[in-house]
Amino acid sequence: MNFLEQLVAEWYAYQGNFVRTNIRFGKGLRGGWEGEMDVVAFDPKEKILVHLETSGDAYSWPQRRKRFQKKFRMDIEGYRSVFDFEFKKVIKRAIVSFSRPRRPIDFGDDIELVPIPEIMTDITDEMRRVNPATTAIPERYPLLRAIQFAVWFGGSK
Repeated sequence: MNFLEQLVAEWYAYQGNFVRTNIRFGKGLRGGWEGEMDVVAFDPKEKILVHLETSGDAYSWPQRRKRFQKKFRMDIEGYRSVFDFEFKKVIKRAIVSFSRPRRPIDFGDDIELVPIPEIMTDITDEMRRVNPATTAIPERYPLLRAIQFAVWFGGSK
């Protein structure tokens, strides 16, 4: 698991989701797997499954579009064959790029594009609200805890 997958997994778990990472699916006839999901988060209250794919690549937007369409090619029945529990819907979210594209990019298949700086802003904004002197992020989330300490004690000089 890479850094970005780990961070996203921690973030969604911290928010109360059940999280699994690196889920292989579609066992091949001669071994191997059809694909792998980076991170899947399940919100038990809303019964929503969030499939997250992450990448810090430097590909062009057309290359990314093709790549993420392949990663998110599964339909609702495909998700139901992998996950044996009830869920109402699936959200497909690609966390990629260090900036927003100049013009809207449609990855198709209802894939939401979340630039890395946007999720980092969400995380750091939340960590600024949680004082580590009174409420430290649990040790099971080492990346979030490091960010919490950085935003509280790292200040600019």
